Amino acid sequence: LGGMLTNWGTISNSIKKLKKLETNLSSENRGFTKKELLKMSSQRDKLERSLGGISEMKKTPDLVFVIDTNYETLAIKESVKLGIPVVAILDTNSDPEGIDYPIPGNDDARRSIDLYCNLMKDTINDAKKNLKIISDHDNSSEKKLENKTIDSKQIIPDKKLN
Repeated sequence: LGGMLTNWGTISNSIKKLKKLETNLSSENRGFTKKELLKMSSQRDKLERSLGGISEMKKTPDLVFVIDTNYETLAIKESVKLGIPVVAILDTNSDPEGIDYPIPGNDDARRSIDLYCNLMKDTINDAKKNLKIISDHDNSSEKKLENKTIDSKQIIPDKKLN
């Protein structure tokens, strides 16, 4: 969707409008006429077609993953403008301009696209798990450090990693 990243304020207002329409249409005691319901339903369908895939986004993304750089040039330009890192699959006919993390590969075959998307999904899920484990570990070690008092004369040896 053109301007989705650079015009996030307007897009987020449209997402709120979509959610409000969905709430109004799903409630039991609506109090709307048939004409109003039909109009709201058509507005919801139109917004769902354009914003359905991003309706749960709370803010602009921290990273953009692109399969076909020739088709998604606008998304790449917007990401570069906002300083959002871009990971992209680059085929032999692709332009690497604006790509922060290029991955050479076939961006046409359905099986390779499925492979890239599944690998990206698995990587993100693993990172989320590890981040939770690390943050839990950091919080527990902070609690342990809070309970210990260090004497000003106490010397803590510097450990070097090999």
